[in-house]
Amino acid sequence: KKAAQIENFERAVHVLKADQELPVASTSELREMVLPDLSRRTVQRYLKGLELSGYIRRHSNGFDEARFFLTEKTEKLFGVKA
Repeated sequence: KKAAQIENFERAVHVLKADQELPVASTSELREMVLPDLSRRTVQRYLKGLELSGYIRRHSNGFDEARFFLTEKTEKLFGVKA
């Protein structure tokens, strides 16, 4: 169980770092870059968890794929200067 928790933590860090590097991160881009071993639906649930925890925010216009952005909480965590 501890190994799974560490794996989830590492995945979260990789997702947040990738989101920081990508100009506009979509589910597909994040999956391709850091979560290729997970299904699209699993990645969507994973991102939803990060969103509910306040680490990313979702923007969707209802037509295109949702985009994800780091929140102030995450920027402070990584020491990002505004």
